[in-house]
Amino acid sequence: MKAMIKRILLATDGSAPAKSAEALAFFLARRLGAELVALFVKDVRLVRFPELLDFGAISVPVPTYHEAIDAALEARGKAVLERLAREAGDVRFEGILRTGVPYEVIAREARTFDLVAIGRAGDQEGHEATGLGSTAERVARTSPVPVLVAALDFVEPKRLVVGYDGSDSAARALHFAADLLEGLPLEALVASVDEDLERAAALAAEGVEYLKAHGAVAHPKALAGDPARELVAFAEPSDLLAMGAFGRGRVFELLLGSTTEYVLRRAACPVALVR
Repeated sequence: MKAMIKRILLATDGSAPAKSAEALAFFLARRLGAELVALFVKDVRLVRFPELLDFGAISVPVPTYHEAIDAALEARGKAVLERLAREAGDVRFEGILRTGVPYEVIAREARTFDLVAIGRAGDQEGHEATGLGSTAERVARTSPVPVLVAALDFVEPKRLVVGYDGSDSAARALHFAADLLEGLPLEALVASVDEDLERAAALAAEGVEYLKAHGAVAHPKALAGDPARELVAFAEPSDLLAMGAFGRGRVFELLLGSTTEYVLRRAACPVALVR
């Protein structure tokens, strides 16, 4: 079978969590025969840091600061991309350096790719000056293509677990899983969670039938309980978990949190989020 995933965008800042995403992206690119493009974004918020704060009477040499920070980020970005080029081996590889707000640049560049790979956190994770959440979460909310959020440590995937609840986003995750399995022969499971175990079993069987129609050997797994907690408990470090992202509506997520966010923060394995 011929893989449907042809171009993978790797978003990296060279941090320790990003290196897990790098390893995962190289693994997928080699197995799928896909082109891998690594993107390093110079965070404009760091370059313009003094302009974003009220210093009152304190005098700051802004132009000098701008030049020094920009030069440091440029050097770091080039070093990261050069290292990845050396590690690419037989993978078709390209490195690109951009300036902007990282999640905005990543989502914009993603338009011509099939998949984005990103680390769960980065060097600026939780940076109080910006007041922003994780770049990975924002990319997952805005990317036009599936986003694969790596685990903190890379483990070669052995199983593909699809979280399926019958929603539109879960259906798209199922379609993405079928595309992935065309070039990546992993054991596939469709995990459905519901308070009613019979309903969970029916949903899992529905997902299995779809994957089998696309030539993938898949098995159902019905679980009873809270979807987020059950999926996190079920998934193993050597799994790759695919699921619909933010499927219950933005207001619900902002007020109460979501299955997606819980899984993203707590899963021991990489999580592919499909909007």
